[in-house]
Amino acid sequence: MILSKLKEYADTRMQDDLPPAMYGKTSIAWFVRLTADGQYEGIVSLKTKEAKRGIATNAPHLGRTVGVKPKLLADTGEYVLGVGRSNSKPERVKECHEQFKQLVQACAEATQEPTVQAVLHFLTSSEIEAAKAELPDDFDPGEVITFSVDEAVPADAKSNFQAIEEFWAEYTSGGQVGQDNNAPVMTCLITGTEGIVEQRLPFLVKGLIGGQPSGTALVSANSPPFMSYGLKNSLTSPISRDAAEKFIKALNSLIADEKSRIYMSSTVYVFWTKEKTGFNPFVYLKQPKPEEVKILLTSPLTGKIASSFNDEKANQFYALALSANNARAVLRDWLETTVPNAKANLQQWFQSQQIVDPYGANPRPLGVYALATSVYRDASKEMQPAAPTALIRSALHGDRIPEDMLMKLVRRNRTEQDITYPRAVLLKLIFSSNPTSKEMMHNMEQLNSDPNLQGLDLQAYACGRLLAVLESIQKAALGSVNASLTDRYYGSASSTPAVAFPPLLRGARAHLSKLRKTKAGAHKALEERLEEVTAYLPTFPKTLGLQQQGLFGLGYYHQRANDRASAKAKSEANKAAQTASAS
Repeated sequence: MILSKLKEYADTRMQDDLPPAMYGKTSIAWFVRLTADGQYEGIVSLKTKEAKRGIATNAPHLGRTVGVKPKLLADTGEYVLGVGRSNSKPERVKECHEQFKQLVQACAEATQEPTVQAVLHFLTSSEIEAAKAELPDDFDPGEVITFSVDEAVPADAKSNFQAIEEFWAEYTSGGQVGQDNNAPVMTCLITGTEGIVEQRLPFLVKGLIGGQPSGTALVSANSPPFMSYGLKNSLTSPISRDAAEKFIKALNSLIADEKSRIYMSSTVYVFWTKEKTGFNPFVYLKQPKPEEVKILLTSPLTGKIASSFNDEKANQFYALALSANNARAVLRDWLETTVPNAKANLQQWFQSQQIVDPYGANPRPLGVYALATSVYRDASKEMQPAAPTALIRSALHGDRIPEDMLMKLVRRNRTEQDITYPRAVLLKLIFSSNPTSKEMMHNMEQLNSDPNLQGLDLQAYACGRLLAVLESIQKAALGSVNASLTDRYYGSASSTPAVAFPPLLRGARAHLSKLRKTKAGAHKALEERLEEVTAYLPTFPKTLGLQQQGLFGLGYYHQRANDRASAKAKSEANKAAQTASAS
């Protein structure tokens, strides 16, 4: 299904952008300049500081491993000139060059193309010796060379040498290079038609983190545990050359385009749609801008899923997540829905993010990376692909965020003895994505003195609020201290309230007694706040489970943000009053 949708994308959306059959991106480092009749004029470097390997060009392509297989008109110095590297075996270099000449000769005879005949003349005359005699000092036989014939470049797809393109397509059409009577004939899994299939896919996937520089195989099996019925390499999933070429070129195009892909840790995520659309979810998932999210949230689809997943009239939306394990690509996730559904789910995702910042100010939207990394000490070393993948699937498909994420979040809060803004947002998202806890998040954008909670959940939220109030009492009485009670007791207060809070309350009473004598106004406000919160706690719970520890963190975060906002408002009011009296 995934590969067929990528082929469909290549057939419908990339018709004008696809290079000719069996042409692929190649870095050309050198031009051998020839006259129209094949006389050597010099060798020119195409390398620059920005393009150290040369100019990227769509040229004849061929997948090869250890065998000798020349590429038409553009290949390494070993094939084109017969010049080997320092560690190359002379016999193999000679064989590479001979097969390259034979390929050019076959193309010249089949196409009667004058530029190819000029190249053949160069290769079969003394002109090639003149070229080898004046190779530059920085010439590397491992780099790719092609020919410029009277300013025309027959290997470049942009030159539109149709006869050359047709020759190369036919020459490579038999599963192996050239005609191969033993080429496997099977049913292609993508097209459903019987014909010659590829023993190895002709192109590799580029741009996967952790993959080989030359590219990563998407379909491959070369060890017994992965083989079945004696089939190996790509034959375990038989695919025709045309289908394989198209879906890999489509995938590489999506990965190369910043508008259609994002990298998260070791994983790349790509998306595409069946028909063109102005909707790009990755703009929001990377680093969302408040003004853009505001427009998204106020668009007509807010509050409802627009069209059925099975609505054939709706534009289809696809997303794919890939990572690499050295030479092989690893499929992490695959998502299929409609554009209206993806947009509506994204709206709901940002709506569920709404929560005041740590100082009680307006919410700001967060992208996937900021949320995923918040639950790790060192995300660059610890974060697994499952974390961002789960968040992206929740954002675009409306899936529930796994409980594993909640466990990591709670553990991070306890380790750091704090709850940051990204973790508060993520906590609300996790509860909102779960149908059984979604209603708990009603009116929870800020402190809620009457939340939609019951029983132990309500007590857990109140315990979190209580810790924040006790922290405020300590600060009012003692000022700044090296280690606040939250720094010392967050972990135990969030897991075993019955053990942690009684001694904390005794300490708070002593602080309040001091405040009664020194700061009567602060004493009264804090006393009232303490009484309001403890009204929800006739007894302290002995232990709190995972969900309750999450609600504890939310209660602590809400109360602290509310207290900070109140303190700021009071300070600004006092300043305004002083200014008014002074004037």
